[in-house]
Amino acid sequence: MNHKAGYVNIIGLPNVGKSTLMNELVGERMSIISPKAQTTRHRILGMVNADDYQIVFSDTPGYINQPAYNFCNR
Repeated sequence: MNHKAGYVNIIGLPNVGKSTLMNELVGERMSIISPKAQTTRHRILGMVNADDYQIVFSDTPGYINQPAYNFCNR
């Protein structure tokens, strides 16, 4: 048996459907989906397993220049 495994990072701008895409690919509701921008603040991992492959999906926050929240507690 030839088993393969890999990682897929889903990156892009805010509110373009990264979380929706990951939920569809994984087949579960892993990431929150909202019309509000900046909903995903931390990376979320989802896995797909089959007999001959395994894929780990990483849903990342959108790339923003000036976030509306403080992600560093200083």
